[in-house]
Amino acid sequence: MGTPWIDYLFKVAVYLGAAYFFYRFLLRDDVNFLGNRLFLLFMLPFSFLLPLAPLQSPFRALTLTPEALMVAASMPTADAPMSAPIILLIVTIYWAGVAVFMLRILFHLFHLYRLQRRHPRERLHNVILVRVAAPIPPFSFFNRIFLPMPKNLATGEIEQIIFHESVHIRQLHSLDILVMELVVALQWFNPVVWFYRKALKETHEYLADREVIAQGFNADGYRLLLFEQQFGAKLFEFASHLKQSQIKRRMFMMNRMKRARKAPVKIILALSLIALLALALAEPRLIMAKSTTVDDKNEVTQKQDKSAMSDQELKDLQVKLDAKEKALKEKLAATDDPEEKQKLKQALDSLYKKRQVLMIENGSDLKEAAMIEKQLNKKKLEQMLLKLDEKEKYLKELYSQADTPGKKEKIKQDLDVFYKKRQVLLKDSGMTVKPAPPSREELQKKLQAVHEKRMQLKQIISEEKDPDKVRDLNLKFDELSRIEEKLQVMIDRTSQKLS
Repeated sequence: MGTPWIDYLFKVAVYLGAAYFFYRFLLRDDVNFLGNRLFLLFMLPFSFLLPLAPLQSPFRALTLTPEALMVAASMPTADAPMSAPIILLIVTIYWAGVAVFMLRILFHLFHLYRLQRRHPRERLHNVILVRVAAPIPPFSFFNRIFLPMPKNLATGEIEQIIFHESVHIRQLHSLDILVMELVVALQWFNPVVWFYRKALKETHEYLADREVIAQGFNADGYRLLLFEQQFGAKLFEFASHLKQSQIKRRMFMMNRMKRARKAPVKIILALSLIALLALALAEPRLIMAKSTTVDDKNEVTQKQDKSAMSDQELKDLQVKLDAKEKALKEKLAATDDPEEKQKLKQALDSLYKKRQVLMIENGSDLKEAAMIEKQLNKKKLEQMLLKLDEKEKYLKELYSQADTPGKKEKIKQDLDVFYKKRQVLLKDSGMTVKPAPPSREELQKKLQAVHEKRMQLKQIISEEKDPDKVRDLNLKFDELSRIEEKLQVMIDRTSQKLS
């Protein structure tokens, strides 16, 4: 678990922060409480899944040239040993925090269970009333309503409390709270998540208040009940309390409930802005640029200033270029010096480019120009493959020099990744892709499977009485033996290559 994992948690925190930001400044004062609740709930799983989507940003692009790819292919892979302890420390601190908050959830659930087991209960329709002797504020958790037993509560006030908590039960607000607590445990380092949790509980209370008033209870008496319930014992964090949010704000929202509201345009706007944010944080688009040297650019600029050559001049120049190409090829075939060969190859590449520019600017046959372009691309690919071969040789030398099994395993993994990258390069270049050679471990697993199958077949042959069937089984047995011998040879060759 390393940098990609940290980037993922950071993106989740950004999306949750954006969701709360849009709720706070676009939706909080709107009386579309159900829409607000659905928006807050939707953004919880969406924030965790969105960073996993394979998106490409339309706002950012990364331009790569063949030269840059060749340099990257020639560089050996290397780890950053200095950053490993820091990453390990971050991972340890993070999971320690997650464990603490998970234990906190279990502790509160156990506390609720013990509370309802120690006090008398009675069933009222589809809910269970738990009469608590301690001076606690009323609250609910799933289908249980916890009520204190004070002497100063009138029957009408108790009915309002029960109806209020029944709204929380019917609308499954306790499930929202549990999901939110899990998000808090996974994003405990994110300060925004605590405001997010408060906003969700606040929305629950607005929904319950509206249902109570719509039921026909006296609004002034209900406000007075809220004020009285504001003073009491410590609240239970996982439950839906009658006094969960601030009294002043709840009364303010109750006065706004009668105002009509249009369609939730603000929610659509918030989701659109979050989609734009997701595209902005997505991976940049990769653009492959053609290789163009400074000399090529200068030559093209000079050619643009000149008029087109005559046919005779063009033919004479082509003859000179052909003669120069023939001379360079003869020198290349005659020399054994690697440096001289490299210089001659570069001279040939430059000659091909000049001839291509000449043909295009003077209206020559485009098919021939395309053929030359194909030759150039083939040359570049051959050079890149030479670099890859050098890197493969370098990794194999490291493998042979490794003195511990751990280092050998790490280098072997680098070799597997290298083979896959080379396959992708060959496939993108239109060349025939040779499958990567199977690893020694894969060959050993296959050998073990063939050996077990051969032993089973041997047992079957010893028990078979029919001569014809025995003959057929012996043929299969011999075939498995040949396959086993072939696999053993392949394993020996693979071991020799790595040694």
